[in-house]
Amino acid sequence: MPWVQIKLFQGRDDQQKKELVKAVTDAVCKSLGVEAKAVQIVIEDVPKASWGMGGQMASDLFPG
Repeated sequence: MPWVQIKLFQGRDDQQKKELVKAVTDAVCKSLGVEAKAVQIVIEDVPKASWGMGGQMASDLFPG
C-alpha cells in the first residue's frame, strides 16, 4: 500500500490540493501498478517561518 507524504508551504486552497492528490494518485498507480484505493496521500502545510533552505528561512527568501 503506497503512502505518500507531501510537504508544502501554507497557502494552497482545497481545490489545488484535490487536484494534486488526483495527479499523484494517478502517477503512483501507473508507475507501481496498484489500484487508486491502495494509495494514501498526506499533505502537510508548513509555515514558511518553519522551513529552512540553504541556511535561510523560507519566509525571508519568499516573503508574502
